[in-house]
Amino acid sequence: MVPFDFEKLGRLMAEAGLDLILATSRHNVRYLTGGYYLPTFKRLEPIGLSQYMPVVGIPRNAADRAFYVGVSVPDVDEVQALEAYGPMWIENRHWVHELRGRVAGVVAEAAAGVIRKLGLAGARVGIERPFMPVEAFDVLRRELPEATFVEATDILARLRAVKAPREVDILRQVHERAAEAIHATLKAGRPGETSRQLEARLELEMTSRGLHRIFTFAGVGPGYNRFPSDRTWDLGRIINVDTVAELDGYLSDLSRMASMGEPPALALELFEACLGVQERVRGAIGPGVPCRDIHRLGWESIRGNRWGELGNFIAHGLGLVSNELPVFNAETDMVLEPGMVISIEAEYRHPEVGHVKLEDTVLVTPGGCEGMGDFGREWCTVSV
Repeated sequence: MVPFDFEKLGRLMAEAGLDLILATSRHNVRYLTGGYYLPTFKRLEPIGLSQYMPVVGIPRNAADRAFYVGVSVPDVDEVQALEAYGPMWIENRHWVHELRGRVAGVVAEAAAGVIRKLGLAGARVGIERPFMPVEAFDVLRRELPEATFVEATDILARLRAVKAPREVDILRQVHERAAEAIHATLKAGRPGETSRQLEARLELEMTSRGLHRIFTFAGVGPGYNRFPSDRTWDLGRIINVDTVAELDGYLSDLSRMASMGEPPALALELFEACLGVQERVRGAIGPGVPCRDIHRLGWESIRGNRWGELGNFIAHGLGLVSNELPVFNAETDMVLEPGMVISIEAEYRHPEVGHVKLEDTVLVTPGGCEGMGDFGREWCTVSV
């Protein structure tokens, strides 16, 4: 069974005049296959003087002609990886027997051969320009001189924008576990520990919950530098932990606040302002709402108090990629749909206390929105 909305992909390809679309990025290969990506390279794709690059090819409105090109060498055999993974809907699979040389170019050459056999040598072919090595693109152009190559990254992003129930379940899990990990990390804080030590403890908390930590900001006030460092979290100081974690390829994105002992009154006032922004924005989210209206409301809410000039608002889509669709700005014509997942960021930077930020993630539902990972979003005061 095709694991995504195949009819929607067909419509998007028809609108762009595409006969064939090729996915080469980790996130889109994973999405189109229904979750498969060679485990050997799920964290790091470079090898030797090239990089691992599989290809998923899908002709328009022809699921039975979809194909996959991967790698089969004695020590890294995708045939075995797929046996361990389980059924994968694409049955037309091809293997190259090279990995440590110019593997991206070798895979591209094999993909071109499949395209010729499908009778699509002169097709309009959608590719992911930002996620295809020049090495591979040069080979495709050489092997398919009659083809027209068209940028199609946006088409695949639009296809992914509305999450399927399976994706929503993973996104709930990654946010719930990440929220628990952040809260446990903050509550275990002790005076004098560095933000770098806190980052290391957060990694352990996430790993124990089956998550992979992507990155962490851990900014101790009153400074604005949030990169983990030797700066100490001392009594009366605040800390902002803003972190992204991953589960089965899907991301969480949360930011939480804490203080060592009782927080400064000013920090709490700024935090209450962040809560107010979140409440207004979350209350406005629902199907059919223009994304530009959410952007406008967020900024109106940020500026609607005496600290407005110190504030910032960001909303963005979230899934296999951070800052994916939908887009929120003053010009966008996108509207919200059930199944979209949105990260909402409200923050203020004040020279007396530092960086105060609350970032939540919500799922657009038929009746509005639902929080993901709301556990621990209140201010955390560490007892000393």
